[in-house]
Amino acid sequence: MPCTCYTCPSALTMRRTLLASLALALFLPAQDKKPKTPELEITQVSVHRIDDTLLAADGSIRNTSTKTYNKVQIVFEFFAPGKQSITIQRGSPEPDVIPPGELVEFHLQLRAPARAVQVTLGAEDGSGRELRVGKPGPYPVE
Repeated sequence: MPCTCYTCPSALTMRRTLLASLALALFLPAQDKKPKTPELEITQVSVHRIDDTLLAADGSIRNTSTKTYNKVQIVFEFFAPGKQSITIQRGSPEPDVIPPGELVEFHLQLRAPARAVQVTLGAEDGSGRELRVGKPGPYPVE
């Protein structure tokens, strides 16, 4: 008859083996997952202060996917000196439709957040879906 107590050596060995197997499965990364490629890539960015209330954001983005993106919005997240997020603002490039392989420039004026020293960029399509962005920053606010 097998032992039903929790303190016998065979039960302890089985529990240790089970716990070790679970821990190993949790901490090993999946080997077959490949990082997804960016859908858009930031190719150039310059953000500088016009005055105390306005920033000029100039740059270009390239569609690196095989899809056409409509009503693209560029998402600017501004950070204070301690890398603390201050605010998020959005703006649209002209044109806001980006075919595959195309490079689109943007020239935007944004509200200047106080204490902003860095900005990272993201993007959304017309339905609000977040797009994967290559070279998102951070970029300095000059």
